[in-house]
Amino acid sequence: MNFREFASKNVHRNIKAYFAYFFSSSISAALLFSFTMIIFHPDFVKVDLPQYLIKALNVTTIIAYLFLFFFVFYSVSVFLKSRYKEFGILYIIGASRKQIQRMISIENIIISSVSAIVGIIVGIVFSKILLAASGKLLGFNALGFYMPVKAMIITFVAFVMIGIVISIFCSFIIKEDMVLKLLKGTKKPKAEPKASSILVIICITLLTVGYYLSITSSTKTLTNRIIPVTLMVVVATYLLFSQLSVFTIKLLKKNRNLYMKKTTVLWVSNLLYKIKDNTRMFFLITITSTIALTSIGSVYAYWRDKEDQINRDFPQAFFLSDIYDNKSKVDSKAGFIEDSLINQGIEYNKINEELKFVIPDGGKDNVVIIKEDIYKKLISMLSLNANFSKEDESLISNHKVKNIVLDNVEIEVVLKSDRGLIPTFYGEVYVVKNDIYEKITGVRGYFGAFNVENYQDTLNICNDYYNNFGYEKEDKYHNNLLKSRILRSTKVAYGVILFSAIFIGLIFFVTTGSFLYNKCYMDVIEDKKKYRQLNKIGLTYKEIKRVLNIEIGVLFLLPYIIAVIHFFFAISSLRYAFKLEIKVAAFRVIVIMLIAQIIYFLIIKKRYLLEIKKSLI
Repeated sequence: MNFREFASKNVHRNIKAYFAYFFSSSISAALLFSFTMIIFHPDFVKVDLPQYLIKALNVTTIIAYLFLFFFVFYSVSVFLKSRYKEFGILYIIGASRKQIQRMISIENIIISSVSAIVGIIVGIVFSKILLAASGKLLGFNALGFYMPVKAMIITFVAFVMIGIVISIFCSFIIKEDMVLKLLKGTKKPKAEPKASSILVIICITLLTVGYYLSITSSTKTLTNRIIPVTLMVVVATYLLFSQLSVFTIKLLKKNRNLYMKKTTVLWVSNLLYKIKDNTRMFFLITITSTIALTSIGSVYAYWRDKEDQINRDFPQAFFLSDIYDNKSKVDSKAGFIEDSLINQGIEYNKINEELKFVIPDGGKDNVVIIKEDIYKKLISMLSLNANFSKEDESLISNHKVKNIVLDNVEIEVVLKSDRGLIPTFYGEVYVVKNDIYEKITGVRGYFGAFNVENYQDTLNICNDYYNNFGYEKEDKYHNNLLKSRILRSTKVAYGVILFSAIFIGLIFFVTTGSFLYNKCYMDVIEDKKKYRQLNKIGLTYKEIKRVLNIEIGVLFLLPYIIAVIHFFFAISSLRYAFKLEIKVAAFRVIVIMLIAQIIYFLIIKKRYLLEIKKSLI
């Protein structure tokens, strides 16, 4: 048997240990293959995506690949440390450092290559379903099947490269001068974990402040709060596992009535060490799970609410504007749209009127001023109720209530409208009495607006419009806002971003699940000895099972529970800042991820208990 055969047989001999790593790598390869298969699909490539969406897809691929690299490195390094004794014995019987490194390289390349092949096969088997689902998600009809040769090559090469690079890094973990340490294995006497009261207080304070800032965010403050809140929660999460959890368990131990009750003394003592020992792993899983939940949940909420957003932001089906000097251009474009609507037999309402762009005294940004007569025409077009009647009354047509001064004329807001009169692109819109309107100077604008009962039927008119007039450079005065076209672009944009978020989220959940499996595999070796001894002095398998259910349950579900809490506050900031309905989206994402986590937990628990039960016989 040559050395290559020895390394190959070594993989087969350690198949149980490699199972989670191989399984997770295969699923990750299938996800990477599916993602590249879709973005290289001939029908998808033809779509003229905005540059920022193309960059988003490229960044998604890079993030996924870098995380896969980190996942493989972490998994392999943990597994290699569990084989300290094996490598120590190989050094003693004469194996050189070069041979050990070669063995590690062959093992990693075998696993990576086979994982890539299995992932590609799985991706091809389910490709029809994936193409249909992704096509709908991206706003297309079901994407047809094709032979994704390019995706196959990229996936296989990517995973082989991961195996080669990781082998180079991991070969430095095991050194010849560590023989004595290797022979001792991972056994080390452990001091009882300690917690700092000051760090516990800091942890609670950071979480409280971070959560408070999240749920009190507004549209203006959200951008400035994202980074500091994220840093607070990240630091607090690490302190939660390293300090607060230890502090809490020690408080639990002081309750002697509870602590000394049956097997409680056993699982509480075990958790004290396990949570402290696995702080970095818990921290990593919690943060990645939070990122996955937040990215999927927030984008899904926007994707699900996209039509309502469009209806709120763009009241009319067509809205064309420019400065008053270009009135003839606006009329020409409006005439084209009107002729198109007539030719297709679509009933419509039409308004051609003026407005003013004014910079308030002491302000920087334009506000729009509309006089009462035009306001009445707009609300009639939108089938809204008029509420602007008192002689001394002024109205602002959005949710904000802000008095302003224009040309030394104070505009006092008495009423506010929950519905916009013109697209929100124009910012704050003030409705004033006709005589006040004439007194205010500003940039005189002109607009043409059309409204129809079902604007989604006008997509072909929007396309014909751009084919006829082309894409013009727009600014705060000159705009061509075609609602159906905007909805179509929004569907594609949110679809691409949601597709990317789901892909990244799945990669995170699959790989973090493998972290937990690797930890369980390392623990089961020591737990077999421990519970065998406890069984001999009277602890039954039923009691052992109860203890392990709690321990493994905490190991799997605690990081997820913390991640869900982080996710709840993170996505709540969107609700308060943008008035976005996120309850249904958040609930669906949490339930789906929870079901997946519980299934994985039940599978690992069953295998774990089976190994313990075998050791007791």
